[in-house]
Parts: sequence; structure tokens; C-alpha cells
Amino acid sequence: MGRLEEIWGKDCLEFKPERWISEQGQIVHRPSYQFVALGAGPRSCIGKDIALVQMKMVATAMLWNFRMQLVDDHPISPRNAVILHMEHGLKLHVFKRNV
Repeated sequence: MGRLEEIWGKDCLEFKPERWISEQGQIVHRPSYQFVALGAGPRSCIGKDIALVQMKMVATAMLWNFRMQLVDDHPISPRNAVILHMEHGLKLHVFKRNV
């Protein structure tokens, strides 16, 4: 929906922040159903909050039980994208902690 020509017009694939600014300089309101991918409005996922809590619990358990060390001489550079990815991945050595 974020790139549908019927909703956003002929230039739907172009990055145009001025879409959300009126001639008077005011913010243009768009209904939340036009941003379904962001989980807005009545169509948001009912399990989203619990999934985020579970993800944090898993990450905490991994950091508590394992020590991670970067692989020597591995290039570290982020890829330019909406979601942060590493250009060449992030290679680590993982060691079990003695807790």
C-alpha cells in the first residue's frame, strides 16, 4: 500500500516529504489505514507487544549466557537501508559463559 499509485499518485515511487506538508506549511493528515505496514490503527497486530517482550527476553538470555567477540579483520560497515543491516554481515565468535 505504501507504493500504490491509486493512493499516492503517479510519483508514488519517489521520496517526497512535501507530500505531508500543505501549501500553508501545515502537516497533512493521512488516515492510519494507509500505513498498514507500520501496524497503525485497528489493523495492528494483537501479538506485536508480546512478540517484542519475547524478543527482548531472548536477547537478554543470550547476552547473559554467552560472550561474543568480533572476528579479527572482518570489515564492519553498515548498509544504507531503512532497517540497519551490515554490508558483509557481522561475524562473531560465541563463547559460553561460566556462570
